[in-house]
Amino acid sequence: MSKLLEAFLASNASYPVLYSQLTELIGEAAHLPPPAREPGSPLRLLFAGYAGGGNTGSDVRVAEMIRQVRAILGRDRVEIGLVGTGVELPEDLQDDVKLELVQDYFPEFLIRTIREYDGVIACDGSMFKSNLCCMLSAMLGGALGMAVASGRLAVGYGAEAGKMEPELSAFISSLGKGPLILCRNEESKAVLQPLGLRATGGADTAWTYRAEPADAIRERLVRLGLADFPLLAVCPMNPFWWPVKPDLVKAQEMAETGAHSELFFGSILFHPDNESIRSRYNAYLDALAHAARQWQRDTGGGVLIIGMDKVDRAACNDLASRFEQAPPIVASGDMPPRAIVGLLRAADLLLSSRFHAIVTSMEAGVPAVGVSMDERIANLLGKDEIGRRLLKVDAPDLADKLVVSLRHAEANRLDISRQTRQSVAGHLREMAEMGRRFAEEVRRFHPDIETPADDAHWTAFLPEISPALQSLIAQHN
Repeated sequence: MSKLLEAFLASNASYPVLYSQLTELIGEAAHLPPPAREPGSPLRLLFAGYAGGGNTGSDVRVAEMIRQVRAILGRDRVEIGLVGTGVELPEDLQDDVKLELVQDYFPEFLIRTIREYDGVIACDGSMFKSNLCCMLSAMLGGALGMAVASGRLAVGYGAEAGKMEPELSAFISSLGKGPLILCRNEESKAVLQPLGLRATGGADTAWTYRAEPADAIRERLVRLGLADFPLLAVCPMNPFWWPVKPDLVKAQEMAETGAHSELFFGSILFHPDNESIRSRYNAYLDALAHAARQWQRDTGGGVLIIGMDKVDRAACNDLASRFEQAPPIVASGDMPPRAIVGLLRAADLLLSSRFHAIVTSMEAGVPAVGVSMDERIANLLGKDEIGRRLLKVDAPDLADKLVVSLRHAEANRLDISRQTRQSVAGHLREMAEMGRRFAEEVRRFHPDIETPADDAHWTAFLPEISPALQSLIAQHN
C-alpha cells in the first residue's frame, strides 16, 4: 500500500485529505518531463472520465467525443487513451482505443499515466458537482491540474457544473485559468466563471450518436411484444441514494460477510440508505407507475422500462412490480447502447429521470417529460417547462402532476416534436462551435497540427453525421 493511500485511509477516506494530496501531486507534475511529441507525429490524448462503468449516457457521449476529436484532428493524427473505471466497454469505445484501467490509488495512477500523453480531456458530463460523486469530480480536476502543471493540453469537454461542497469548490477553483472548460450550457458556465476558471460555451456530444437501423429496432420491439401500438418509454432511477461516498466500515463488512452489497457502487463508494430515502424512493416509483398506467388506459399503448445505468436495474424491477402485468425491461448491459438509443427514438413518448435518455431521443422528436433530481434535465428542457414537462422527483402530488404532464405532451405532440428537433439543430451548432474552440486550443500547444480552416463550414467540426441529422439541419438551419 502506498503512503498516499495509507494516509487517505487513515483519515477515514476524508475528501479534504484527497484534495490536499491532489494539490501536492499537481505541484509535483510541474517537474514531469514535457511532452515528447515531435512535429508531425500523432497527438496522444488521455480521455479521463467514467467509461466502462455501465452508464449508457457516459459511454455514448465519450464515443461521440472521440469521433469529434478524430474528425477535427484526423484519425491518423491522434492516439486515444481512455481511463476505464470498469471493463464493460461497448463496441463504440473499443475502436483503436487504449484502455488505461485504474487499478491502484487514482491520484498516483493519474500522475503516472499522464506523463505518457500530450494532453488530457476530462470527459464526464457531471464534471464539477457534489450531488453524485465528489471523488469523480476530484479525479477530473486533478487530471486537468496535472496536465496544466506539466505543460500539457488540458480541456474539460462538454462539462456540466452545479452546486459543490465548499472544499471541492475551492479545489476546482485552484485550477485557475489553465485548463479550458467547454461547458454544455450557460448555467454551468455561470457556476465556473466566478470561480476563476476559463469556462466558455460548448455542448454535450451525444447529439450525433447513431442508433441501430430502424429494421433492427423493429425486430427488437416485436420480440418485446411492443411493435403494434403506441409506446411510452420510462427511464427510472433511484434519485435519492446519491451522492455515493467512501465508507470504510461498509467496505470491510462487505469483504468479510457480503453485507451492504446492494448499496455498493464501486471501489470504497456506497450509496446512502435510510428510512427517509426508501420512503421517498417508493413514492417516486408509485408516481411513475400511476402516470404510466393512466397513459396506458388513455391510449391503449404499451410501456417499456429502460435502465440507462446498470445501477438502475433495481429501480426498473421495482417499477415493473407496480403494474398488474409487468412491462418488459431493457437495462444497460442487456443490449448495446445503439439498441437502447434506437428503442428510445422509437417511443411515442418518454418519461425520464435520466438526462441522456432525453438527449438521445430528441433526434427523433420524441416528446419527453422530465422528472429531475438536479439541474441537468432542467438545463436541457428549459425553465419554461417547469410544471408542464419538467417536474422534481420529490414534487408534492407528483403522481397527479405526471398524469397532467403526459396528457399535455400527448395533446401537443406535433408542436413539441417540431420544437425538439429544432433544438437539436441548435445543439449541433453549439457542438460544432465547441469543436472549433477545441481546435484553437490544440493549435496553441501544437501549431503544426492541421485542423479545419477557420472559414470551413461549421459541420467540418462535427463527426460524420447520419442522413437523419443532415435532413434535420437542412430543415432547421
